Amino acid sequence: MSSVKHMGNETHSVKPEVSVIMPVGRVDEALRGALKKLDEQTAPFEWELVIGLNTDSADERSFLESLLTPRSFTARVVDASAKRSASFARNTAASAAVGSRLVFCDGDDEAEPDWLENIVAAHAPGTAIGGHLGEDRLIVAGQEDWRPPATPGCLPSFLEAPYLVSANMAIWADDFAAVNGFDDTLIRGEDIDFAWKLSERGVELRYCADAVIHYRHRAGLKSLLQQHYLYGRGMAQVLSRRQPPGTEHDGASRMLKANGQKVEHQSSIHVLRRGAIAAGRIRGLLDA
Repeated sequence: MSSVKHMGNETHSVKPEVSVIMPVGRVDEALRGALKKLDEQTAPFEWELVIGLNTDSADERSFLESLLTPRSFTARVVDASAKRSASFARNTAASAAVGSRLVFCDGDDEAEPDWLENIVAAHAPGTAIGGHLGEDRLIVAGQEDWRPPATPGCLPSFLEAPYLVSANMAIWADDFAAVNGFDDTLIRGEDIDFAWKLSERGVELRYCADAVIHYRHRAGLKSLLQQHYLYGRGMAQVLSRRQPPGTEHDGASRMLKANGQKVEHQSSIHVLRRGAIAAGRIRGLLDA
């Protein structure tokens, strides 16, 4: 397939089976690396990349256009600058997609060459798929044991209810539309909320270990604690709106119960990280 760059919503001569959705808030060298890995995909079917550009910077748009030429896949950029939010960018890009299947990735991670082929092969009717997030290749030196695994050999879970991570997942476009995509009013926790809405709809959530994307974490302790504090606030927001599917948690027990993620090596960092989540959940509970 020749490399074609479309700006905005344009028609395709051949409708792709799959639309890869990527929110982009910053155009940088990490994005260049992510696009390079998409160039190496072995998928034997027609697919497009739809980027939700979550900035109105003319310089960044120009830089993005330069990164998209030439590419082995069709790429379209849609303006998602009206609200600074990765969820808003994903929803905007998804609304412009033409594929019946939506596959999500982030602009600072790196996919294995068979990632797209494998996640699509695993995606059956009535299901949504979460792929594996590898955390070794792009790890920040010295931070290897700071977090529990993002995908611990299965889908992650919150209060025993599994969820998909938006950095690596596949869903039917009809199901995405039926649950109104990601809730961009949430501070964080939109992945949890989204997956739980799918479960309520009867969509089966599955894990595909062979669909691998290498995940990039933020660097530095301050960033870690700020991020997890916001996670905690988002978790409280989600729980104030939605019951974990298939669980017995309700009322105050649901709002206050710790998630209990297991980590292989306990350290003071984990105590601080969990404390940040707890502080965020308390703040979120007060805000609810």
